[in-house]
Amino acid sequence: MSHPPASPPSSRPPRITVVGPGAVGATLAGAFAASGAEVCLLGRPGPHLDAIAAQGLVLRGGETESGRGTGVEVRHRFPTAYDAARLPVPDLAVVCVKSQYLLPAARGIRTWVEHGTDVLVVANGVPWWLPSTAERAGEDAVLRSVDPDGELLRLLPAERVMSGVAHFSSAVDGPGLVTHLSGDRLIIGDPQGGISARVHRCAAVLSAGPVRPEPSTDIRRDIWEKLLGNVNLNPVSALTGATVLDILDDPDVRQVCAAMFDETAAVGRALGIESAMTADERLDIARKLGAFRTSMLQDADRGRPLELDAIVGAVRELARRTGVPSPSLDAVHGLLALRERVRRHGESSGS
Repeated sequence: MSHPPASPPSSRPPRITVVGPGAVGATLAGAFAASGAEVCLLGRPGPHLDAIAAQGLVLRGGETESGRGTGVEVRHRFPTAYDAARLPVPDLAVVCVKSQYLLPAARGIRTWVEHGTDVLVVANGVPWWLPSTAERAGEDAVLRSVDPDGELLRLLPAERVMSGVAHFSSAVDGPGLVTHLSGDRLIIGDPQGGISARVHRCAAVLSAGPVRPEPSTDIRRDIWEKLLGNVNLNPVSALTGATVLDILDDPDVRQVCAAMFDETAAVGRALGIESAMTADERLDIARKLGAFRTSMLQDADRGRPLELDAIVGAVRELARRTGVPSPSLDAVHGLLALRERVRRHGESSGS
């Protein structure tokens, strides 16, 4: 396999292709374009990508002091495709798909990777490469709950990717229309630690956009700290249909969320990933969001597949590998997995 390329020739701007131009991907596409990059979009067939191809991508956003979007709209005309072969080989592929779609996305850009394209994956949950970088995760380098056959690790080994942790909120408000609601941070780092030349290149291409890049020397810690806020509120909201405010105002349910936090933090410590934040501190931060509907709840409402394996199942797998008890994680995972099986059975039977 080829080594990652050096910076693009000074005679042309960097070529960036966003794979999965949903809420996060579209926001990043606009940010890269604002910094002067040549941006293309690669996505699945559907009304959203069709609208972008026909009418352009409309980004509405920014944040005022009141926390509401400014309403300013910018229309971008980006080349779009369903097939990577129809786009030029980019200097950087930014993969912004949910964890259950990572494998087909990786298969789709295999040729680019072989040509040396840098890859940045921005996704929630435990990354497929984590056991391959953690000595305390056991002898199996494959995270079976998210990558059963190890194909994803073969296509995108830790040394060939960067990981991104998005600390901003965006929403698809209609085909071809995305609103940047709040936040502006994108933490970028190498799975194996340190800040490489490719991380610096990626951050530089975001220098002028509405998203602020933050190179990290320990992206595993950044991933785990975001996971500590997702591992409980996301599945509990999908299971109950409740907003974050409803969940955290119920003492019994808040206690369940705190227990899931503590179990996940213990797994992190067993892997050598430390976080100084307590459950109460993290949940109090989340409560400030108010009556917020988590992404997993939104997917559940729309009948979409849930990121349950990457956000909860992978933590349970690592808990077993490290000998950490995880009764609360096990219970919530089991209940939500059963709910999903019942829902799918109802859909398949037409009832």
